Amino acid sequence: MTDAGIPAEDGGGARPWRHARRRREGTEAAGAAGVAQNTPRRPSVGRRLDPRRWSLWRAPRRVVVAVLVVDVLAVALSLAVAGLEPVGPGDWQALALLVLGLVVHVETARGIERRREVVADGQPYIELKSVWSFAGLLLLPLGLALALVVVTFAYWWLRVSQRPVPHRWTYSAATVLIASVAAWAVLELIPGGLLVKVSGPVGLLVLVAAGLTRWTVNHGLVVFMICLSAPGTPWWKRLGSPTDTLIGLGALALGAALAVVALTTPWLLPVLLIPVMGMHRGFLIQQFARAARTDPKTGLSNASAWRDQAERELARLRRRGGELGVIMVDIDAFKAINDRHGHLVGDAVLRAVADTLRSEVRPYDAVGRFGGEEFVVLLAEAGPEQVGTTAERLRRRISECQVEVAPTLGGGTVQGLTASIGTASFPQASRDLDGLMVSADTALYAAKHGGRNRVECAPPRPTQR
Repeated sequence: MTDAGIPAEDGGGARPWRHARRRREGTEAAGAAGVAQNTPRRPSVGRRLDPRRWSLWRAPRRVVVAVLVVDVLAVALSLAVAGLEPVGPGDWQALALLVLGLVVHVETARGIERRREVVADGQPYIELKSVWSFAGLLLLPLGLALALVVVTFAYWWLRVSQRPVPHRWTYSAATVLIASVAAWAVLELIPGGLLVKVSGPVGLLVLVAAGLTRWTVNHGLVVFMICLSAPGTPWWKRLGSPTDTLIGLGALALGAALAVVALTTPWLLPVLLIPVMGMHRGFLIQQFARAARTDPKTGLSNASAWRDQAERELARLRRRGGELGVIMVDIDAFKAINDRHGHLVGDAVLRAVADTLRSEVRPYDAVGRFGGEEFVVLLAEAGPEQVGTTAERLRRRISECQVEVAPTLGGGTVQGLTASIGTASFPQASRDLDGLMVSADTALYAAKHGGRNRVECAPPRPTQR
C-alpha cells in the first residue's frame, strides 16, 4: 500500500468444457466458503498493535530486514531534521486546519474507501492521503509536516481500514516520511515561503521536481518491497498502470493547489473537497471495472477477460495473417495439496504458478486463470514449434516452484509441483477460439492419461478436399 496506497470465472456463453472440472471448481468454492465461515473475529486494536503478534515475523528474513531498516531509517531521519525549522503560532493553526480537512475528507470518503479496500482484495491501490501530507510539506515547518504524515496514516488506519496489517502500515508511513524529507530538500533549493517559491517559472520547476521526487521515492520503496516479498516477476511489471501513476501525481498537484489556496484565499478550501470526492468516485468505478475482469486469487485475467483478448487477437490474425498458440495448464494432484495443507496453502500454490506463467511469457501474451487449478496462455505471433517449446519451459519452471507455508498454516514448503499441459495452434488445429480450446483441452487430457507432468500438442486438423 502506498500513500498513493477481484470471482466470476466465466462470463461467456456455454462452451464444451468437461463436467469433471466444474465439479472440482464447485468443491474448491465450497471449501473456500467453509474457511470464510470459520474466520475469527477481528482482534482488538491493542492486540493488532502488539509487535509480538505481527505477521511480519513469519515473513522471509529478507523482508523482515528490509522493513526494519526502512522503518528505523525513517524514524532516525525524521528526528534528525524535525528541528531544522522554527515553529510559530501560525504554523499550529495551519496544522489544525489541515487536520480538520483530513478528518472531513476521511469521514466523507470512508464508505467509498472501505468498498475500494474490499474490491482491491489485498492488491495495492492508490489513496489520496498525499493531498494533505504534500500540502503540509509546502505550508508547515518540516517537523510539523512529518508529524502530519503520522497523523494522516494513523487516522486513516483507525477509521478506514477493515483488515489492517500493522507492519505494512508502518512501512508505508516510513516510505512517505523518507520521501517527504527528500522532497523538502528539493524545495529548499529556492529560499523563502511557498508563494515566493512558486512566483516564477524556476519556482514552478522546483515545485514539480519536489512532487516527482516525493512520488518516486515513495513508489520506488513500495515497489522494492513488493518485489522482495514476491520475487519472480520483473520489477517493471510491478510499477502499476499509467493511470495509477497519473492519479498519484494528480493527488500531489491537488495538494500543491490546496497549499496555495490556504495561503491566499483559505475560505475557498471547502471547494477543493469537491474534486477530491470526485476522484474517489472515479477510483471506485475504475476498481470495480478492473475487478470484474481479474481473478481475485491470482491477479490474472479471469476466463471472460482472457477470452475477450483472445478473440481480438484472432480477429487481427484473420485479417492480416499469422500464427497463434493456446496453452492449457493443469496442476497435477491439486486436490491432494488442498487436502493435505488446506485451501489457504492451495491458494498460495495457485498464486505461485500464476506468477511463474506470467514471468515466463512476453508482456503482450495473455495469461488467465481458466478455473480451479487450470490456466490458459495465449501466445501471439507464435508457430507450433515455438508454442511447444514455451509449453515445455513452463512445465519445467512449475516443477521448480517452492511455496513457503506460514507457521500458522503448518509450516514447511510445498515443492515437487507438476503440471500437465496441452497446446493447440492457429490456424493448424482450428481457425476459431472454441476449436482451439477444445483441441488444447483434448491434448491436456491426453497428457493426464499419458502419465502427467508432460506436454501434448494437438495435431493439425485433417486437410479437407
